[in-house]
Amino acid sequence: MNSDTAINFQQVKAVVKNNKHQSDRPIFEYDMNIACLSQGQLHATRLWRGTAQTIVAKEEVTWCPNQGLLYGMMAQPHLNEEGSLTVANNMATSVLQSKKSAHKTKQKSLKFTTRPCTLLSIPFEIVHHWSALKRGEKVCLDYIVLKVQAHTKVTLQKRETIDHTVVSVTPNNLFWRMLFGSTEYYYDRNTLKLRKIIGLLEPRDLNVKGKYIEYLGLAQFESPVDYGRLRECTV
Repeated sequence: MNSDTAINFQQVKAVVKNNKHQSDRPIFEYDMNIACLSQGQLHATRLWRGTAQTIVAKEEVTWCPNQGLLYGMMAQPHLNEEGSLTVANNMATSVLQSKKSAHKTKQKSLKFTTRPCTLLSIPFEIVHHWSALKRGEKVCLDYIVLKVQAHTKVTLQKRETIDHTVVSVTPNNLFWRMLFGSTEYYYDRNTLKLRKIIGLLEPRDLNVKGKYIEYLGLAQFESPVDYGRLRECTV
């Protein structure tokens, strides 16, 4: 990203709690920055921190309305793990260094039949498909898992509660749906002001047996993220 042409649009903090614990003690917090680039592109960065303010994970995306995700990156320093993805014309080149690749650089080509997304770019897709979601339509995307250089179909659908407009992101595959459920984005009713996210988190860990532990949790923003204002950047 060219920082000389970027305009910081919104910066926000969130506190994250583990859904599997009865305690509401935070397990992570993160800082998220959204910037407007030239030609209607958006760039977002999210830094995850532990209780000692050590960075445990980083996400980054570059996105535009016409093509969707252009670039994605994730890093988990404590696992010596880093992956990135460059997208063009429904094709992508994925690069990974992790335990899975014996900490050597592994490159893989991916092909998509719908618009690709990551956890960090999904709110941009919700903005892009907002009219269709409000009409009750379902939106299908290719959700990319940079950690394993793979992707799977997910479906976006909107519903209303007393206080919120909720967009759920649900895996189409039954196995992933049973394992992770839906990730849900809670907005102030009839707006694109995001208050909280409940579901899959980016950070993960290895247990003593060398098995990966994924986290499901609640990310509560200190102040709402007004994704509706991003239309000013992309028109």
